[in-house]
Amino acid sequence: MNLLYPPRCPICDEVLDIRWKRCCPSCAKALPWVGENACMKCGKPVGDEGQEYCEDCQKQAHYYDRGVAAFTYTGALRHSVYRMKSSNRREYVPFFAESMSRVLVQYLPRWRPEAILPVPMYPRKRRSRGYNQSELLAEEIGRLTGIPVENALLYCTRMVRPQKTLSRQERMKNLRGCFAVRGGFAPFRCVLLVDDVYTTGSTMDELGRVLRKSGVQFIFFVVLCTGKGKKAVCTAKKV
Repeated sequence: MNLLYPPRCPICDEVLDIRWKRCCPSCAKALPWVGENACMKCGKPVGDEGQEYCEDCQKQAHYYDRGVAAFTYTGALRHSVYRMKSSNRREYVPFFAESMSRVLVQYLPRWRPEAILPVPMYPRKRRSRGYNQSELLAEEIGRLTGIPVENALLYCTRMVRPQKTLSRQERMKNLRGCFAVRGGFAPFRCVLLVDDVYTTGSTMDELGRVLRKSGVQFIFFVVLCTGKGKKAVCTAKKV
């Protein structure tokens, strides 16, 4: 199979040398890791080492407790995520999940999530795409960390408008009532949400609101990519 369909670097999409595991060396060196200077609430990069929260989190209360991200959503990585979601490049998932787990591992002893919950996708959209990328990431992270994954707990109640062009307020209104918890749910004390990209946080907030209403006490999340933050120094040259 490798002769017919040789593995490719998830970032530049070039064929991988047999000596390389998941990513070519040049791309590995240039990955836009968020690093230590990150918001202590949402995980977005912040420009100042002494800054605890990004501008958004200073102004906006959230329904979740804390989140972390592996990379900033920029440059070649943005194109890579797009290929994973829209071009059936599911072979990228192990590399992405390993990167997320690498960031996540330092927080797990404190958070102690009882279950991993992927952000759900509306059934019609899932059938059209063939998979839910958040579910695939969650399953791989569960395999790496040993935390059980609950794929069927959360579900979408309706289709929503595309979020890309909406403001935060419009996104929250668009998502209101979009998610639900299946009946008969005995709430976990602490859960870990998994998604591919975090931008305004409207998706995590709506899920957090629904989960708290269902009895969950602590809600954390990990995402593959996050927005750069207004004061972060992150350009395409770093990718």
